Amino acid sequence: MRAALAVRKTGTGDPLVLLHGIATDSRIWTTVVPRLVRERAVVTVDLPGFGASDPVGEGFELDRVAARVARGLAANGIHDGFDLVGHSLGGGVAIALAALMPNSVRRLMLVAPAGLRPLPPSVGTLLGTERVANLVSSGADAFLAARRSAAALADMAWGRRLLLALTAADGSDVPPAIARGMLEASLSARRTGPALATITTTDLRPRLAATRMPLGAIWGEADLTVPIRALDDLMVARPDALVVRLADTGHVPMVERPDAFVRALERLLNNETNPSAGEPMLA
Repeated sequence: MRAALAVRKTGTGDPLVLLHGIATDSRIWTTVVPRLVRERAVVTVDLPGFGASDPVGEGFELDRVAARVARGLAANGIHDGFDLVGHSLGGGVAIALAALMPNSVRRLMLVAPAGLRPLPPSVGTLLGTERVANLVSSGADAFLAARRSAAALADMAWGRRLLLALTAADGSDVPPAIARGMLEASLSARRTGPALATITTTDLRPRLAATRMPLGAIWGEADLTVPIRALDDLMVARPDALVVRLADTGHVPMVERPDAFVRALERLLNNETNPSAGEPMLA
């Protein structure tokens, strides 16, 4: 059943809002929610145009998406004093939402966020911005369709390693049911192409630099989708950010290493750092 914004709340306590990445939905958090809900009210959201949430407009405009998320949270009684976690595309949305609701977001936690290293302006100048967006969009949809057609391979370790090659450091470590769920989720992701086109051509660094709430980041050192070198851009924008780098981990740490991810997130939410303040932590 479709909704303007699909919001699911589990548990009691201070709200922790989780925004998923591209080509998936809130199911990406399935493994970590039971761990997080012990202390918090965990709120998972299907971004507009993904999962059970209706799209906003024809494409994926970050400001309109953030505004829809803000309204959906408020309709569920979550309008101030919440911590916000955004993964990949959801990290970009989280930055836009934090800029929209600076007095409501207590702490901003970014997991391999997209939008910090946009395509060079020369690419848009050479090919045309609209053409670049169309190429990115059509390429993403074609890739996901091809991957879904081979979903049966998820039952085999080597198949998961192949299907999740750009997502996980070692796809064979991902349980078959979780891998199949990730592939199935991309089928209901109706705005993957436009969202990818938006997030690869938008520079969110100025907005991130303007945020004032405490900032934390979690990054897999083997991430091929949003490589960890983009962490340099995050640290330039917010040199005060606390960071946990996860070794032998790709783009979906909440799936690949759920225990390590939860420990890292809890450390950041509790403002725990290593003795050298400002230096990245390694979980």
